[in-house]
Amino acid sequence: MKSYIFMTNISLISTIFVLFNTTACDLLPVNQQVFIETEDATLYANIRGRDEKAPVLLYLHGGPGSPLGIPLLRAYAGPQLEESFILIYLHQRGIMKSPRVPDSTHTLNNYVNDIHHVVQFLKKNFAKRDIYLLGHSWGGVLGYLYLLENQNDIKKFVAVCTPINAKSMIFGRIDMILKWAESTNNQKAIKELTPLKDRSPHEHAADFKILGKWMSRAHGGWHRNLDRARINQAVEYEDLLPKWLDEQQQIEDIMQETLLQINLEDRIQEIKVPLLCIVGKEDVDVPWYLVEKDIKKYGGEKTFVLFKNSHHMVFIDEEDLFISTVVKFLKS
Repeated sequence: MKSYIFMTNISLISTIFVLFNTTACDLLPVNQQVFIETEDATLYANIRGRDEKAPVLLYLHGGPGSPLGIPLLRAYAGPQLEESFILIYLHQRGIMKSPRVPDSTHTLNNYVNDIHHVVQFLKKNFAKRDIYLLGHSWGGVLGYLYLLENQNDIKKFVAVCTPINAKSMIFGRIDMILKWAESTNNQKAIKELTPLKDRSPHEHAADFKILGKWMSRAHGGWHRNLDRARINQAVEYEDLLPKWLDEQQQIEDIMQETLLQINLEDRIQEIKVPLLCIVGKEDVDVPWYLVEKDIKKYGGEKTFVLFKNSHHMVFIDEEDLFISTVVKFLKS
């Protein structure tokens, strides 16, 4: 069964990227490829930055298992963030350039423990630097879970289009897509989605498929502003992408029940690290109004920013605003 809990529409994106096979070679003062060991996994990371003395920004991409979050950030906001920070593009366990791991090790605890090992590596190799955390979608969830156990090592946290409660998010999607369908007089969408309001779509494969279909179409879908040529200039390893997309589906299937149980509402008040929460007004993957409601319980200083012209990929849809907002928050 296709999983549409976090990042979605894999089949569409595979057709977009399958032709890419070029590599961008940048001459940067900091451009390292490293492997970081944990108890049961080896994690690959690309470390990039214009200033060797800059603070460190660890990026946690969406997914789980997605090979898209890294090249998308690299193609858009990444290079400009590298002007202000040493940016860590972490390939999460068992995907992309990180060696494969047994299926049984794809657990929330292991993913969170991976971040702990990466942060310790960064503390050792970039001593006395501030370390910031940037998580998109699923990566933001991992950021929250990590901070629940490890707050002292992170200076500030940026959560981008990140859900707090997985199940309420699914019903929020239905509601938000129906409003879009009504505003555009899309009778087919209304007919197919209305019955889902009275049952739990995550429990039925056919319902989940319907929801995923309209998620990819409402407000143009999160892929609506992708520039194929621009991404082609920024990424590498695209000959492997079809295989990696298949692996993503396998990881999502393994973790689906666990993902559906994610609910941080009762614990988010424990986190005191300063937070910047960014959401997109047209993001039907993670409805903004649910995030706004849930984030009020956050325990530390928080800044909530609604990007009015963005879908799920705010760093693509409003790239300049995203960069300026993130840099201003982290450097203030």
